Amino acid sequence: MNSRGELPGPTVERLLDVLTPTEIDLAPDGTRIAFALHATVAETGSFPPSDLWMIEGGEPTQLTGGPWSDRTPAWSPDGSRVAFLSDRIAPGHQQPYTMVPGGEPVLAGTLEGSAESVSWSGDGKRLLVLAADSGCYGLDWSARAVTGAGPTPDPRVLRPGQARRRVFMIELGSGDSAEVGPPGTDVWEVDWDGDATALAIASTDPPGGSGWYCAKVVRLDLDARTAHTVYEPTWQIEWLALSPDGGRVAVTEGYASDHGLLSGSLMIVDLTDGTTTDPWTGLETIGGAGWCDDSSLWYARCDGTGTACGRIWLDGRREERWRGDAFIGGEVTTPMCSVSSGAVDVWTTHQAHGQPPELARFYQASGGWSRVTSFNDAVVADTEFPDVRTIRWNAPDGLEIEGVLMTPPGAEGPLPLIVCVHGGPTWNWGSFFSDSEPNAVLLADSGYACLLPNPRGSIGRGHAFAQAVIGDGGGIDFRDIMAGVDHCIAEGIAEPGRLGISGLSYGGYMAGWAVGQTDRFGAAVAMSVVSNYVSFHLTSEVWWYDQAILRGEWNDPTSQYPERSPVTHAHRCTTPTLIIQGEADRCTPVGQAEELFHAIGASGTETELIVYPREGHVPLERAHALDAILRTQARFDRHLRS
Repeated sequence: MNSRGELPGPTVERLLDVLTPTEIDLAPDGTRIAFALHATVAETGSFPPSDLWMIEGGEPTQLTGGPWSDRTPAWSPDGSRVAFLSDRIAPGHQQPYTMVPGGEPVLAGTLEGSAESVSWSGDGKRLLVLAADSGCYGLDWSARAVTGAGPTPDPRVLRPGQARRRVFMIELGSGDSAEVGPPGTDVWEVDWDGDATALAIASTDPPGGSGWYCAKVVRLDLDARTAHTVYEPTWQIEWLALSPDGGRVAVTEGYASDHGLLSGSLMIVDLTDGTTTDPWTGLETIGGAGWCDDSSLWYARCDGTGTACGRIWLDGRREERWRGDAFIGGEVTTPMCSVSSGAVDVWTTHQAHGQPPELARFYQASGGWSRVTSFNDAVVADTEFPDVRTIRWNAPDGLEIEGVLMTPPGAEGPLPLIVCVHGGPTWNWGSFFSDSEPNAVLLADSGYACLLPNPRGSIGRGHAFAQAVIGDGGGIDFRDIMAGVDHCIAEGIAEPGRLGISGLSYGGYMAGWAVGQTDRFGAAVAMSVVSNYVSFHLTSEVWWYDQAILRGEWNDPTSQYPERSPVTHAHRCTTPTLIIQGEADRCTPVGQAEELFHAIGASGTETELIVYPREGHVPLERAHALDAILRTQARFDRHLRS
């Protein structure tokens, strides 16, 4: 029972049962939507399953089901069929399928690589498929190598540029496929009008996972297999969207530490004369935007710890239709909505504190969201969740910083405090139902105050705020975080002698960094860490990231590479530290965890390393995810409550 003696709190088993409806596609006539329903973890293996569903005027109807992953539905131009991707032949190896709703799936064609997106030709006779070669850096949150059609090579031979993201055309009548993208190019996103105009976000150098950071918008000639640059950005770009008339393309541009986390300015490129405009004149940044018609788009954005959405016209007019304490978007990364012609219908995945993710429709008259599915009712039934509020404090230089504070229901401080640092750093803590970096919902319910800070480097506060961490990672953001800890102590929320810190990815870096900078933390848990920027640069698939955030060169011993590496300062560590890592992680390779483990161990400080086989950046097998959450709490219980 919780501290009020009423309903029981959430359990780890229930939170791992959460299903997320996402990847929404509206039928051309606007009467139906198709979407994928994703499991949080896999019961066996490390590829969580997903099914396809449809809504036609009423309750959702299941289209597919099984132990495999069916995802990314796309309606045919006449609305009679759905194309989708599935790994039902081999786990993790996605291939394109088509089906008539209510019928059986038909394999459209076979590719050696793993398919990542699918688009229809205007006549419904062909599919344009973006597929990643075996060995490519995975764009899902596992960050593992992409699985191909064949067995893993033995031995594995690596050469620069041998694994690319390619574009193929599949003839549905015969199943024949042909590569139609430009040779020597990585294609990260593609949007096709089904006829003459195909646009892509693509890069040629550097090859591999780091190419995304240097990508451009290009026009593809699918017959000649060439690419012509139409927009070369200053920063990173994502969320490519071709206008209905094919005359313009929209893309979001801004600084981003990771693929899939970008928030920035809305850039519109005229494909006739190449001119570029930015109708987004405010200081905020947006996530993705989709065309309502040829002159306006529907956008979604982070708004501090909440989100917002509305309509923007090419002449700069803007109507913000909704903002609130909820997160709108399929993944808890960048806010997104799916919009029909004229913005008659707007759909998204909606979640908030105490409200699990469900499909939701925006009602123009009321200006609010109506949740239309109930897949997760059992997860929240007869359950009371922690108290949650946004708090604000001043950094040492006076800038206001904000974050999310979770506490046990009805509890009064002071309490033992755990600082949960988010990844990225281009991300933020918002109005999420649950999380895993670590799971603050469960920690707060068990008696901790959890501070989820959004220091400089986070999104939701504009370009300058996000870019402030460049050249000072582990400096300005660390000071912002510690000021938040001091604020919680001063406000009577936290006990000064019972402090912990944890995080995953950049949050794991910050946890590993903190224990070498201060002895204030009684326990630390670092997941998927960056511990040595020199070896990270030489082993990670996203090594371009360190070039973007650090000053100097990797081979310069006087640069920030050694200076801002946790292993350099680990000899000063006095904090018992648990390190958690996936063995197959290509973002923060297992060697990073091993280096931090040995560096802290050499100081004589208590440390422990947990390595999960088959896992990448985030544990996806139920047993591993459960183990990581329970180990994390046990570590804090041992050192902050004994």
